[in-house]
Amino acid sequence: MYHSKTQQGFTLIELVIVIVILGVLAATAAPKFIDLKSDANVAVLKSMGGAIKTSGQLVYMKSTMQGLNSLELGNVDLDSDGTPDIETRYGYPSGSRTNGISKAMSGSFATEWIWSTNNSDSIFYLTIASLTFTSGAYVNQVPIVATNCYLIYNRAVNARVSPTIEYITSGC
Repeated sequence: MYHSKTQQGFTLIELVIVIVILGVLAATAAPKFIDLKSDANVAVLKSMGGAIKTSGQLVYMKSTMQGLNSLELGNVDLDSDGTPDIETRYGYPSGSRTNGISKAMSGSFATEWIWSTNNSDSIFYLTIASLTFTSGAYVNQVPIVATNCYLIYNRAVNARVSPTIEYITSGC
């Protein structure tokens, strides 16, 4: 009488091959997962850039309604209470650290972001607060630039050119 042997379980060679394949997959996939924080920082920065651009356009519309969009330096009253709310350059928010584009942003802006300006308030620097290990505040631009993960808001320089936003993301 002939009894057939049935195999139960895996051989040692099969197990080693599976472990090697899993190791190769883990080695190629791990860098993708590790880089997620960098991708997230870039996405957050670009989202803020979009919010800045949108708020700048809204301020420009309001300044146009008030006839201030051709002035080199103006102050727009956003809520029609008779008090100027945002300093503008050619109708767009200026780069001023106290009265410019930072004032057009939401309340979370003050705690989750770090910002700075150059001496002439023509350039506004912005980065995520956690990257500088500080809470949201106005600081000198040196710690912002040192992160290599920030945006630059260049205010309008004449009535025909709107502000621009640049992204530095090599350190995100």
